[in-house]
Amino acid sequence: MNKEILIVVTEFPPGPGGIGSHAFSMARALCAKGFSITIVAPADYVTEDEVVDFDQRQDFTIVRYNRAERFHYLKRFRVAARHIKPNVILSGKFALWIGFWLGIRFRKINRIAILHGSEVRPSNIFDKVMTHLSIASMSNVVAVSSFTKSLIPKWTIKNKNVSIVPNGINPEEFGDGAGKIKLKGSPRLLTVGNVTPRKGQHRVIKSLPEILNKYPNAHYHIVGLPTYKNEFLQLAQSLGVDQAITFHGKIQRREDLYRYYCSSDVFMILSENQKNGDCEGFGIVVLEAGYFDLPSIGATGSGIVDAIDDSKSGYLVDGNDTKGICEALDKVMQNKDYLRKAARAFAIAHDWNIIINDIIKLFK
Repeated sequence: MNKEILIVVTEFPPGPGGIGSHAFSMARALCAKGFSITIVAPADYVTEDEVVDFDQRQDFTIVRYNRAERFHYLKRFRVAARHIKPNVILSGKFALWIGFWLGIRFRKINRIAILHGSEVRPSNIFDKVMTHLSIASMSNVVAVSSFTKSLIPKWTIKNKNVSIVPNGINPEEFGDGAGKIKLKGSPRLLTVGNVTPRKGQHRVIKSLPEILNKYPNAHYHIVGLPTYKNEFLQLAQSLGVDQAITFHGKIQRREDLYRYYCSSDVFMILSENQKNGDCEGFGIVVLEAGYFDLPSIGATGSGIVDAIDDSKSGYLVDGNDTKGICEALDKVMQNKDYLRKAARAFAIAHDWNIIINDIIKLFK
């Protein structure tokens, strides 16, 4: 087995994004197993100093490209070709396209597609054709959940074995404990992620009138890039629940984010599939929350179903059923001790040091 691996990904820390977090964790786990890793990735939503500081602290090579440059798409192809390795992992829509092109130029390389969900069925016809052709050309295909696998067009994986390798966490990065901060409310509801319809914060907001009727002091804490903050705040105001919501914005330090997990009562992840194909493929934040003993309430019909052990680490509900959401919250509050222990156990079972072995099996 050749131990040189190239990972081409469409987002990467210190910028936000689940695809980037997945690639970073995968790279670290491979390094721990003795592999030599090169990453080709952008640097979005962060300063140049943050990128330089982050890259210098890693045990693997990171080659960055700038989306703001002219012809940056062509540059990505050139950079990937310049750093070609016998095994190449492609993660994210345009990374898959790069993999298609690399397969034409370097016919003997082993190309592994990591499929998360949203990139599988884009609404744009050109994107759809390119993405599906790219998937069909791959040597190996990995889906991060059974939900994601169900989205893959059958013809693209004909005569291929599609592996399901779930997202994971790195327990060593969490330390012994993060401590707590003072958050409003009881119970304290938390969502971590870009404030968008896909993440489903609006579904939690719509359920707040029902929740507040049962729990008058409940408070919803929203952490993440405030992309749709204004729209969701208007929704909250129209329902008369805006005083029960706090938008905390993006949390800069991971250690501070962990304190939000430790200081909340239930993690809310009512992800909603979008008409343009955008969807939740798994939900790493659910595992992160679980590691800090935080049970989750998640939406069915998405990759969240693979991230929650229903009735053990949390509960799965119809994201549009406000009564069902409130009933799930009741169950969490009544079974907190059991759920907290189960949520942590389920998270630890997804240690990257364990699940990376299923990726390594695909190398040649």
